[in-house]
Amino acid sequence: MGWRRILAVLVGAAVLSTAALPATATGPGDRVRSVPFVQVGKVVAAGPFVKVYDPSVGETERWYYNDHTLVQDRRTGTWHVYAITHAEPANPLDEKSFGHATAPTPNGPWTKQPPALVADPAAGENHIWAPYVLYEAGTYYMYYAAGTPDHTAYRMHLATSTDLVHWTRDGANPLFTDGFDGRDPMVRRVGDQWVMYYTANSAPAGGNHIVAYRTSTDLRHWSERRTAFEHPATGTFGGPTESPFVVQRGSDWYLFVCCDGGYEVTKVYKSKDPLRFTIDQLAGTIPAHAAEVVQDGADWWVTGAGWGKGGLYVAPLDFSKLQVTRGRVVSTPYYRATVQTTPRSALTQLDVDPAGRSQYRPALDSSSRATAPYLAVGAFGATDTSGPAARVDAGRESLALKGISFNDEPVTADWSFAFGPRTFDMRLTWTVHGETTASVWEAALNVDSALPDQGDPGGFDRNGDVAGLPTWSMASGPGLSVVTAYRKSSAWSEDNHWYDPPNGAVAWQPLWQPGGRPLPVGTYAGGTYRLGFSAEARDTAFADQLAASLG
Repeated sequence: MGWRRILAVLVGAAVLSTAALPATATGPGDRVRSVPFVQVGKVVAAGPFVKVYDPSVGETERWYYNDHTLVQDRRTGTWHVYAITHAEPANPLDEKSFGHATAPTPNGPWTKQPPALVADPAAGENHIWAPYVLYEAGTYYMYYAAGTPDHTAYRMHLATSTDLVHWTRDGANPLFTDGFDGRDPMVRRVGDQWVMYYTANSAPAGGNHIVAYRTSTDLRHWSERRTAFEHPATGTFGGPTESPFVVQRGSDWYLFVCCDGGYEVTKVYKSKDPLRFTIDQLAGTIPAHAAEVVQDGADWWVTGAGWGKGGLYVAPLDFSKLQVTRGRVVSTPYYRATVQTTPRSALTQLDVDPAGRSQYRPALDSSSRATAPYLAVGAFGATDTSGPAARVDAGRESLALKGISFNDEPVTADWSFAFGPRTFDMRLTWTVHGETTASVWEAALNVDSALPDQGDPGGFDRNGDVAGLPTWSMASGPGLSVVTAYRKSSAWSEDNHWYDPPNGAVAWQPLWQPGGRPLPVGTYAGGTYRLGFSAEARDTAFADQLAASLG
């Protein structure tokens, strides 16, 4: 992102022996060192999001918008939005119609219209997802994904219109098939050809999540698939390359993709080549799901929607916003932890050396949801990730992040760290200030490792949900175990923990409830955790000792 360091102030620190394993002696060389940092750079960023349309209008229950598209009528100037829509709670395989509304500007006011298109099983459409509309030579082209029982061969379909109201399916359907759940098309002109970007996998049955593309000269016949962007994460359903959207500004091209790090996280990548983006070209992060970019005259806007969000949101978009990143790097010869406090609160990186020689190797990263608290409101997944801390208190061997926000939810968290020579502790407390926008499905602390194997006292090679909170969980690889120990009964509830092998992550979920449950106003203990490191793979004896030391 071209960060430029402008400030680094060294601060002295001293020993905190209470967080160290009792069987290990320490010396002056093990002392904790804490260094604050400030980084300033230009990023792609959104202003405040404002809710501009609620599809629940005229309905007897709450409805949501998800993947959507905005287009302006060339004759009248009226704006149209088309979107996946469904009654809450989320049920993606039952999303069978595209909601439709109109407005004089992207900011509204929006007026509800009859559905634009309804899934037709006779046309091979079990459900329909993610419309995208463009105009060319008197015709509007709507591209969308037609879901089938075979997730390795989703169909890409086309419907056309001359008035943005009446749509006719094209005889060329399916334009092509792809998987896993090949979907979320976006089409634009690049040079002398049309390019369709969409989300898929490196192999139809799974593999790395990618942004695929195909080219056309007539908007109906498309080339073989190529890859515009490949993410290191692997898997099938979902993934960090959803809702691709490509924008040109001068000689620069920007790729917007969801949901890398959370349900409402859109990453932006910047490249000189519209057909080639790489993971190291990150240029910004937008707190929105299924973001679309809209230009209205000289103004640029970015939109968002999603399960549990209740409609369409719009925010001003700035391609060169000055962003300040603050935090602290805390280190001993055994570990080096980078804790970011703004623009979001997260343990963004942890490197360790169990031998205490300061020869660090990666232990935690931010490849998924980062190591940070999150909420799932209205659906599973990190719908609301951690924002900045309202206040930061830094002691000689301690750090407290107070009043961490979570998007528009009336919930904050306090997250404190106690740093010892060889281990460190984390404590999380949630405060609910009012009624959330939907029922809460998860309140969790995610631990995002850089290691391939994960387990707990119940075994290794964990994948998916496991009931309760164990005394410890471990991420392991050759010559290294990174253990998170949990103090039993330190959280107000102990519902579940969830393993995400492709990203090496485990979510500690005091609250985990399919369908969600209300979270009354009050304060909730989120748990006390201790992180420690061993130079042996799958070192369960060390994990047991670490858990015992936490009490």
